[in-house]
Amino acid sequence: MTITLSFTTVDVFTDVRFTGNPLAIVNIPQKISLSQETKQKIAREFNLSETVFLHEDDGTGKARKVDIFTVNGELPFAGHPTIGTLHFIGSQSEAKGQSVRSIKLLCKAGLIDAKYDHGTSIAAAEIPHDVHIHGTRASVEAVLQSQPRLKNDLHLDNELPGYPIVSPVKGMQFILIRLKDLKRSLPRVQLSHIPVHQMEDGAGFVAPYFYVMYNHETKPGWTQIESRMIEPEMGEDPATGSAACALTCYLALQHKLPGTTFKYEITQGVDMGRESHISVEVTIDATGAMIEKVVLSGTAVLVTQGTMRI
Repeated sequence: MTITLSFTTVDVFTDVRFTGNPLAIVNIPQKISLSQETKQKIAREFNLSETVFLHEDDGTGKARKVDIFTVNGELPFAGHPTIGTLHFIGSQSEAKGQSVRSIKLLCKAGLIDAKYDHGTSIAAAEIPHDVHIHGTRASVEAVLQSQPRLKNDLHLDNELPGYPIVSPVKGMQFILIRLKDLKRSLPRVQLSHIPVHQMEDGAGFVAPYFYVMYNHETKPGWTQIESRMIEPEMGEDPATGSAACALTCYLALQHKLPGTTFKYEITQGVDMGRESHISVEVTIDATGAMIEKVVLSGTAVLVTQGTMRI
């Protein structure tokens, strides 16, 4: 039997079409159940960095289930699928005259409490987090093997050799590589099929996240960062919310200031022509040693709508 499903594509972490990070959202009615294999085939058909399968609202007020797939497998959480899906739900409710402001999603990593502002089109999500700074670090030699053009651009820590590996949730690892200069260093990052660091089997998603910190007074009180994410199999990602969360949690923890909220504005995708803007607010707990809350926010814009047959 042929099944027809509706889908929408949005560009996320932007309000300008054909910039930001594209996302496909496939609507799954209550009576339809798709196998993992079918979801994977659909994700490969879209061939985007992620595809979301959004299960229909059952009218009970419970969190809406979302399944997040790359072309290679399912993810427990991802940032731009979360923000894109929230924008889709919020804008659809507005079109129906309902103007939903509070939204709950349920992904494999846990519950996501979120708000959608109809005036600004900004979705803000308190993400499930299980932040872990791994004991091992990626070596400078391994980074240069993958990125030889960065020989004179790596920002080195005299106290801790190499670069930290941080997980925002279990099953996702990002190697945080700080560079020296915004205009010179980031453009030298290149696509590479050589992994920066080999994790143990079954570790899940692993990718390097290159970044530069700089000062602009456009948003007082917010730390400004520009970044690039290169994944050996997928290539470059225009906006990586989960990596932004890993980086900002790591940076906030370095301050060791109990009960403090740190605000970060990350620009990504500039060098590939898909500029994106990601906002993250990280609150440190009363001990100063752990993360209490992480809020990821951003905008999105509708690009296409259609149906597919499976």
